Amino acid sequence: MTDANSRRPVVFCFAGQGAQYFRMAADLYEQEPVFRDWMRIGDALLRERFGYSLITEIYGPDRRIGDPFDRLAVSHPALFLVQYAAARAVMQRGLRPDLLLGVSLGEFVAMCVAGMMPFEEALLHVADQPARFEASCPPGGMIAVLAPPALQQETPVLAQNSEIAGISSDGHFVLSAPAAALAPIEAELRARAVAFQRLPVGFAFHSHWIDPAAESCRAASAGLRFDPPFWPCWSSCLGGPLDPAALPPDFLWRIVRAPMDLSGCFTALEETGGARYVDLSPSGTLAALARQNMAATSASQTLPLLSPFGGNMKRLAGLAEIAQL
Repeated sequence: MTDANSRRPVVFCFAGQGAQYFRMAADLYEQEPVFRDWMRIGDALLRERFGYSLITEIYGPDRRIGDPFDRLAVSHPALFLVQYAAARAVMQRGLRPDLLLGVSLGEFVAMCVAGMMPFEEALLHVADQPARFEASCPPGGMIAVLAPPALQQETPVLAQNSEIAGISSDGHFVLSAPAAALAPIEAELRARAVAFQRLPVGFAFHSHWIDPAAESCRAASAGLRFDPPFWPCWSSCLGGPLDPAALPPDFLWRIVRAPMDLSGCFTALEETGGARYVDLSPSGTLAALARQNMAATSASQTLPLLSPFGGNMKRLAGLAEIAQL
């Protein structure tokens, strides 16, 4: 690595709903003690509060990577815990972040790793959320679309039946819609030869269709307080850095309700000279999206850790080597 690369900030990136799959980071759980310890600590907290083992849910013998992982009550804490444990394993190997970037649920992970929220408080808050949506919100879903975001307003079927939940780049955005509208939207995208992927999510997050849960979610976070972070946090909800002293009282609700501006975050970071993006999401999606926001001349690096295809221990060792440079 050149001296210029080593001076670029290390950005830990954390994803939200849609990045999960069964057996995610299974090799780290089997071979990496720090990762396994944090998974077990979180598992114990969830067993005590909710009566189920998250480890069994993720790594049980009947779990297969290709099976739908769409039960929100489990996928929510699973995404939080796997990414938090991955960050701890990377840090134990010597690589520290200069800042943290969270997307949707990933913002809770980023704030927790940064020390703004205690681990137990953050994990249990995330794990409590699904019941609030299930109690009050209609079924829905989210669709990642590989096209310019303007397509949503230019296409009547999309404009009338969906909202833009987030913009990831000039050529990638996410739709939210009620359950009955998902099939017509997908049919329209197919007819236009637009690539898309339905995410394993049962609600239309980042849209008005989850507003029935607003009062309950605001009440649940009313007593939570943020400590000063060890490292700066960037928020896709805000489209840039967050100031812990100036956050609105319902910021945790806004994380799941407001549109995600991941493109704005990546663009701003690139304008400051770029970064080394360490993607700690289970699927490596954020590394791909970071590349979509880079100019051809960008000297930034994308460093995904986890993949559904394995090889995670080798990539962890590679991140440890970077820490020595």
